[in-house]
Amino acid sequence: MVFSGWEVSRVIPHDTIVGLITGQYKLHGGVIRWAAGTSNAGQIVKHLMPVASNSLNVIPGLNFVPGIVANIQLEQLKNINQFNTHQLMKLSGQIGLLSQATSQVLQIATGTALLSGLGLTVSCIGFASINKKLNTIDTTLKKIQQDVQAIKYFLESSERARLYAALHALLKIDNQTALEHRHTILHSSRNTLAEINMRYRELLSEANTIETAMTYEEYFSLTALAQVRCTAELEMLDIAHKEIEELVTFWQSQANRIAKELLIGDYPERFLATDFANDVSVTELVQWLDFIYDENKGSCWIDELRVKINETWYSEDWFSKTKSTFFSKDKSKIFSDDKSGLNKNIGIGIEKERNILIPATRKLIARSAVFEDYNAQYNFFKTQKIKPSDFEQKLIDVPETSLIEGYLILEPTQNKTLEVTI
Repeated sequence: MVFSGWEVSRVIPHDTIVGLITGQYKLHGGVIRWAAGTSNAGQIVKHLMPVASNSLNVIPGLNFVPGIVANIQLEQLKNINQFNTHQLMKLSGQIGLLSQATSQVLQIATGTALLSGLGLTVSCIGFASINKKLNTIDTTLKKIQQDVQAIKYFLESSERARLYAALHALLKIDNQTALEHRHTILHSSRNTLAEINMRYRELLSEANTIETAMTYEEYFSLTALAQVRCTAELEMLDIAHKEIEELVTFWQSQANRIAKELLIGDYPERFLATDFANDVSVTELVQWLDFIYDENKGSCWIDELRVKINETWYSEDWFSKTKSTFFSKDKSKIFSDDKSGLNKNIGIGIEKERNILIPATRKLIARSAVFEDYNAQYNFFKTQKIKPSDFEQKLIDVPETSLIEGYLILEPTQNKTLEVTI
């Protein structure tokens, strides 16, 4: 399997592992890039691609819709995210064992794919999987349409009928389809998808509730991805790459808005309270804030939140309240039992936080990484002059000896790095 400027690697090397630990590199889904602020910011270091025969690559995803997600899905989301966080922390301990460190990184990539509800390669979002995913979402939306009027109107809209008609036409394409018929279907469906996607773009930008925002985000994302896939299959690879860049840019701005205004809100410091100790780690909270505000402050966010909380351990009249305890025999009374002023009782309640806000935020964070992954892959298709379907066939034909735990690792050939616009 040969690609110009790229070669197959059997391991993620020592310097890449060190770079991930130190922050020189960042893992975005299945792509390792130079981090923002570095001299080579945005350039790709490694592609981590699960092959089509690998069950990890055909991930149905967690079909999260606020208010109706099953408890088992919530538990999956929590467990996967905790696993990812644990693996990142554990990675530094594997630095001397490249095989183990490589395995850790691949497992993190897989966990991100699950949290996003998508897969790590473009093949995961073929027309059949998009159709299946939309059908699943529709079924769940019908359960809440009486409670959310906007969802009811959405389910009755004519755009949805045209969307499914376009997808059903695409599903009829196979290897036996004549080239001229294939192109006719792809062109017609692409035009339909582009028109419908513009409508979903408007709905997403206007969404002001969690339910509608997360619903429109799904439809916007899936129709945009289907449109880009049509463009690429028509061998307009440069245009396909421009389309995926536009998708990522718009989606990122809306995801930031949704997370900031509808999910995290004005009181991110609440996640430092005891209520969330078992739900949101400090590491994850920092990741959320970096995403929402598009800043790489890391643990410095915690200092900012401490100031925002404006809580003191010792009150101004602490000495007058406790001076007698210094002279008592019962030293256990030296600390006051006064409740912390963190308790503001502002919000939608702890259960809704756990069942709606936290899973929705995790999904957006993971999906952001996967979209960056797709962006890189479409750029790869453009430079290699290869359609996604042809690339998928090459992945299927990859010998087992070239794979690591079902993944194909591609890296730029020596002294050559592929530049990618972010």
